[in-house]
Amino acid sequence: MDVEIKKLREPEEYKQAKINSAITFNFQIDTESDALKEHRADADTYGVFEDGKLVSQIIAYHFQMMYHGKYSRMCGIGDVCSLIGYRNRGYVRRLFHTIFDDEHKAGCLYSYLYPFSYKYYEKFGYGYGGSVIKAEIPIERLEGYKCDYDVQMYQTGDPYDPYKEVFEKFALQYTGSVERNDREWLDEFIPVKTHKFMYLFTENGVPRAFLGFRNYHNQGGSLHIDKDIAWDSPEAFRSILGFLYQLRMHNDKLVIHLPQSFPLEPMLTEQWGIKLERHAAGQSRIIDLAGALKAYPWPDETGTLSIGVRDEYFEEQCGTFRINYSSNGVEIEKYNSEPDIEMDINSLSPLLLGAYGFEDLKYYPAGKVSINKNIPVLEKVFTRKPVFVTERF
Repeated sequence: MDVEIKKLREPEEYKQAKINSAITFNFQIDTESDALKEHRADADTYGVFEDGKLVSQIIAYHFQMMYHGKYSRMCGIGDVCSLIGYRNRGYVRRLFHTIFDDEHKAGCLYSYLYPFSYKYYEKFGYGYGGSVIKAEIPIERLEGYKCDYDVQMYQTGDPYDPYKEVFEKFALQYTGSVERNDREWLDEFIPVKTHKFMYLFTENGVPRAFLGFRNYHNQGGSLHIDKDIAWDSPEAFRSILGFLYQLRMHNDKLVIHLPQSFPLEPMLTEQWGIKLERHAAGQSRIIDLAGALKAYPWPDETGTLSIGVRDEYFEEQCGTFRINYSSNGVEIEKYNSEPDIEMDINSLSPLLLGAYGFEDLKYYPAGKVSINKNIPVLEKVFTRKPVFVTERF
């Protein structure tokens, strides 16, 4: 049996990958469409070929993700599948090995995915990736808010630049925000295709916020806002609420997805009737531990702590690392003494992302995290940060 792992290059290989995906995930495609042969410029498809037949595959998407105030390379994982009859042969594991090696060499800090099973992807080093709040708000609760900005609905042919300007300011506030490329902006601004209305909020000509929503006034009277919202300040968000209140005539309810840290309740003078649900938003994995440690927002003072790390995929990321930080920067070195804290890469990934803080680690299952010493420093350094993964793939 001849087994080969490689990136797909040929149009017929891309087509077969999409057919395999349709078979695995049970959706329909037009197998005669030439579009199936197209390669995405922002992604690589890795496949396992057994005796020349494509039997297993993963797509690695290339993004720029905001990581504590600076964009860094992120690898989004999708389309993980093996044909029935070729499973339980270790092919997915081998594909992940290849992707992790390539992404590490390319300077990728993190990988992210949306799993069918969180437990399944823990085997590959993925841990918690943050959450989002789904809020259902009676629109009458927005009484008292007013929109102080000029608001204009997007029309075909309008430039995207003002929306991009708002998003850049919004992304700086939240680790996990994924930079959008031109194709993604185009997909979001076709009302006939998306059934969304997009609005730009400006103040004296300066873009301050944007909002995209679907209006279900014929289905219970509600406005739905998922990822197409951004603001540069609390004032801008309040103006969004004021604008939405103006739409109350045909809508009784606002459904909106917000960052896990967003302080919604204080913004409403009366909270009666509000429903809040928290949903896990995916899984994260550190690909470049040294890079993630160096880019982490350490205190602007002199200090030292050490972390013991377990990572079965990257031997160089195993062991104890001592971090020396000061106002002059960060130095990282291998260390032979007992670490202040020990954990697997699954636990460290959300900690450095900011989705978890030190207090959260205390509640991990036994054996995942060992807290040994230097607790005051650990409590100070590792706190929850604003996290909001704003794209899907």
